[in-house]
Amino acid sequence: MPEKQNILDRVLTPDDIKKLPASDIPELCGSIRRFLVDKVSASGGHLASNLGAVELTVAMLRVFSPPEDRIIFDVGHQSYVYKMFTGRREGFDELRKPGGLSGFTKRSESEYDAFGAGHSSTSLSAALGFAKADRIFGRDSYTVAVIGDGAYTGGMIHEALNNVEKDLRLIIILNENEMSISKNIGAFAKYIAKVRSSKKYIKVKRGTTRVIRHIPLIGKPLFELVKNIKIRIKNRLYGSNYFEDLGLFYVGPGDGNDYAVVESMLRAAASQNQSAIIHLKTKKGKGYPPAEDNPNEYHCIRPEMNSENEKNFSRAFGEILTDIAEEHPEVCAVTAAMESGTGLCGFRDRFPDRFFDEGIAEDHALTFSAGLAAAGCRPFIPVYSSFLQRGYDSLLHDIALQSLPVVICVDRAGLNSSDGPTHHGIFDVSFLSAIPGFEIYAPADFSYLRRILTSSLEASGPVAVRYPNSPEYLDFSGFREIDPENTLPALTDAPESGAAGVLIVTYGKISAEAVGAAEKLRESGTECSVAVIQTLKPFDIPLSEIRYLLSGGTGTLVFVEEGIKNGGSSMILAEKLKESSRLGTEGIRTLILAVDDSFVSPPSRVDSLLDYAGLSSGRIAERIEIFLKEC
Repeated sequence: MPEKQNILDRVLTPDDIKKLPASDIPELCGSIRRFLVDKVSASGGHLASNLGAVELTVAMLRVFSPPEDRIIFDVGHQSYVYKMFTGRREGFDELRKPGGLSGFTKRSESEYDAFGAGHSSTSLSAALGFAKADRIFGRDSYTVAVIGDGAYTGGMIHEALNNVEKDLRLIIILNENEMSISKNIGAFAKYIAKVRSSKKYIKVKRGTTRVIRHIPLIGKPLFELVKNIKIRIKNRLYGSNYFEDLGLFYVGPGDGNDYAVVESMLRAAASQNQSAIIHLKTKKGKGYPPAEDNPNEYHCIRPEMNSENEKNFSRAFGEILTDIAEEHPEVCAVTAAMESGTGLCGFRDRFPDRFFDEGIAEDHALTFSAGLAAAGCRPFIPVYSSFLQRGYDSLLHDIALQSLPVVICVDRAGLNSSDGPTHHGIFDVSFLSAIPGFEIYAPADFSYLRRILTSSLEASGPVAVRYPNSPEYLDFSGFREIDPENTLPALTDAPESGAAGVLIVTYGKISAEAVGAAEKLRESGTECSVAVIQTLKPFDIPLSEIRYLLSGGTGTLVFVEEGIKNGGSSMILAEKLKESSRLGTEGIRTLILAVDDSFVSPPSRVDSLLDYAGLSSGRIAERIEIFLKEC
């Protein structure tokens, strides 16, 4: 007997899904889950959330017709099934590789991705823009926003909900997979949801409405009376909910992993020709027991992550802060829904009264921290560099302007090869440097991290401490200290005179690449030293040492920075050199190697993101050699 064909081999597009008999849907969903487990386990990525959204995505592709209808995923990390059937299945072998298939939705990747994502709580604002544009242009497209319940902790969702109008072709899907949003849980609520989403109910409701409205003279007032009585009875029996109180048509809660229920609810909402909320309850990791049992562990698989026993800066930060808090009762820890990723689990367990998880709301978390500081606490708030961008006004207006001693611990500093441009930590130095009163540090090892976190307790204003999600990345035993407060510069195998033709000034994880570049340059006959800076602001550059290292004021000074060039530390330090009256700079050439005006998003697959950005050791050495020849 010939082997049965995999259903995925014949179901490739949204049209194929529409044509598939309903009886084949369970087989399709099973094959999708096997495909996801196989591919994501190899490449890394968000597994549990996508396993939970299989039936939902299949149902959406049967009811709606993208790209004419827009399906907008919040964050975009649960869009893998959608990508599978919109022409990108072959790309899963390159999922989350630089220039490969993005782990989020991305407009440049496919016309089916109506709106790019990567950060939480943006979907409804964007969907509202699409829906209102459709009304302006007279289009009859649907816009569907798929939002996980966690996103509702972000303020943007509620700001957008406040602006949703009834007469839009907007479908909002609340995918609840962890916590309860609505109190309408229970047998009666589920029964009402089932009744309200049935074709018979919708048909009877429309007919009754039409008959009552057309009764001469009393039709409209009678309709309003009946409607109000119905609402009061329903609310008395099982209460209203947030969405209905906003005037939106609400269907739910329903079992989001029961395909028939999901499709029925989607068609019911679409038939209303008005803004609607569909509330589904799904199980993270559905169909894959390890992910069902440990959804947090399988939320995002990262094969490149360090082993659990290998300490990285995030874990070191959490341990150090817990130690500090033992002796300082004023110390608090604040997170924006990232307690595990930022190393705060131990602090949470040890000091639950001083630990605050403010949800996916970075701007609120920062201003909340400002309030804590103004009241006498010493708040530390670790936040990913790419997420800190969302709180810029809070940093400037609420923290710095009032000189409040809030310590911002900028995690995931530097380029992010897996998650791509939405998660690159390359802008924080530039935008923090522009804010008056901020101190900015870039510890190169755990001992300096401890020193800075401890000394920040004495700061009279805001402090930023930035570090990558990696182990210690350099062996500093080969360095000598010039200024213990600022730098750990100069390799010991620099010339005996101390003179070098090239001095590389750098900071952060890219320091390892700079050291590698210096070694390559010395092998080719160019004397080179490296200075690793740990204090970025305020920075009093050791000018006498630069003269010493650069043959008394001649040579090439190269700044290497894993961050945006415009407004970055390299540009600021180079400008300080030019303005300095204490150092004759006429004989010193300067070169800045940083991220140029770019989001560092390769258009196609590349092996090394650092190579692509020109910041690998080989590319740094190559660019310096080219510069020396041109000079």
